[in-house]
Amino acid sequence: MNYKYLVSILIVALVPTMLFAQSATGYQLRSVIIDAGHGGKDPGAIGTGRHTDTEADVALAVSLKLRNYILKFYDNVEVIMTRDTDEFIELRQRTKVANDAKADLFISIHCNTNGNSSASGTETYVIGVSKEKSNLEVAKRENQVITLEDNYEEHYEGFDPSAPETMVGLSMMHQTYLGNSILLADLVQKQFSERVGRKSRGVKQAGYWVISYTMMPSVLIELGFISNRAEEDFLNSEKGQVYMASAIYRAFKEYKIKLEGVDNSKEAKGKQAPKSEKTETKTPPVPNAPKTTPVAGLDISKETRSVVADLEYRVQVGTSTKKLELKSYNFKGHGNISMNKNGKHYVYYLGRYSDFYKGLEFQRKLWEEAFKDCFLVAFYKGKEISLKEAESLSK
Repeated sequence: MNYKYLVSILIVALVPTMLFAQSATGYQLRSVIIDAGHGGKDPGAIGTGRHTDTEADVALAVSLKLRNYILKFYDNVEVIMTRDTDEFIELRQRTKVANDAKADLFISIHCNTNGNSSASGTETYVIGVSKEKSNLEVAKRENQVITLEDNYEEHYEGFDPSAPETMVGLSMMHQTYLGNSILLADLVQKQFSERVGRKSRGVKQAGYWVISYTMMPSVLIELGFISNRAEEDFLNSEKGQVYMASAIYRAFKEYKIKLEGVDNSKEAKGKQAPKSEKTETKTPPVPNAPKTTPVAGLDISKETRSVVADLEYRVQVGTSTKKLELKSYNFKGHGNISMNKNGKHYVYYLGRYSDFYKGLEFQRKLWEEAFKDCFLVAFYKGKEISLKEAESLSK
């Protein structure tokens, strides 16, 4: 396929600048693809040479642990692995698996490397145009596996992550999914930083193949630098892999709650999780973690809620890399528009309700009209809080 031609078509077809969150399944996140980077004849980054495991091995170990967490705590989520053994999978096959499954989420897991052995920290990438040399270098390295594939010139013709025309077209193709991709990426980085105590290098944009051609919210996670001795030791340890997998699981769980408005995990329902022969599937303690109880499902019985001053509910409908005029023609005829800035991105909301149920009713109305996977968010004194926190304030 000629991707220069594909990009030219996309630029014409996807002129609107609004980035609306959509999913094939509506209110429920039912399936997730976990993509363990590299494998087989492609070991990925080698590290310092002090460990036998390479990037491919660490990525697979963390990916399998993440799969176990999701399956353990959710009966209604299907987990599809692009690989669950040490085998070589072509990049285009990884995206085909995800797209054929019409999955709701794609998570690709990798390790970073750098010629400077002091480089450290975690990063989570979403699709986008980047002029930063470091972002382009990482994308170039992760895409280099393409050259190991048969007939790669034909299969990947026109794909150039350093070419603005390529990445602009791909970014436009991902308008539908970028908002949710950024949401998950931000949650992942917060978990790494706040709960596992890892250095966060933030959420970034770059032209990775696997998140460029997946038609769903997609992130690529760099767990840390295995060219850094301390991070390499951590990521090769059982404890380190458990901590990182559980952090990604908690981000996944929070993302799912934000989209669905309720926690339907077994933890919230108070059910005993099934026993496993593998002890690493237990949710581990995390270093320096605050003492918290599991997030329970929202109690939506009307008699338990009351109107609270300075507490309001809005419906998040999209994200844009460019600031849009808060005019109804940009929001399919709707008014009562508000906006927040999150890093380099603008987040857009419709409606303002002091009553949770009116907000929920409005969210469902928007979902039926056009804004697939829009979701309800709460604000207290102008600051976004979780729906669970809003519930506590309302009682």
